[in-house]
Amino acid sequence: MATAKNKQDDVSPKEHREKLHGIVKGAHTVVLLSHGEGGKIIGRPMAVARVEDDTTLYLVTGSDSKKVDEITRDPRVSLSIQNGDGYVMIDGDCRVSQDRRLIDQLWQDSWKPWFDGGKADPSIAILVVTPNEGTYWNGGLGHGLSYLYRMVKARVSGEEMEIKPTDQGKVDLKH
Repeated sequence: MATAKNKQDDVSPKEHREKLHGIVKGAHTVVLLSHGEGGKIIGRPMAVARVEDDTTLYLVTGSDSKKVDEITRDPRVSLSIQNGDGYVMIDGDCRVSQDRRLIDQLWQDSWKPWFDGGKADPSIAILVVTPNEGTYWNGGLGHGLSYLYRMVKARVSGEEMEIKPTDQGKVDLKH
């Protein structure tokens, strides 16, 4: 079976960071993975409230939710992100904020069904995910004639399939 070889070194860290950030910025939802009881990994979809230029993400939840307890106990989280441009996995640290100014800045009317008191609801909590590292996969990696050609060439020749420098990248996101 053919394997893949990656030419990631041909792309600068800045270009990888920009590609990863572009995928994250274009996503409206993420899957938040946290550590539940007994170390079990728990995942759930979350709406993105905001993405900062440094790829810090803001998500909204209820302060009484189980995920708040999980994050308070172990702030290490991962985010799985997908949009039409590609896929991203981010490892980071999460903190729970009930800062009223932040809630006012981020408030969206679409949150009303979860928070009866609207913007002033005391149960609103913001999950602030500070990323440490991320890996992205370009959406074009598995699609199109370029991918098909590279896959067939690798299968026929028995050589590794070439992964283009912009197909995948690992990014240090520590602040």
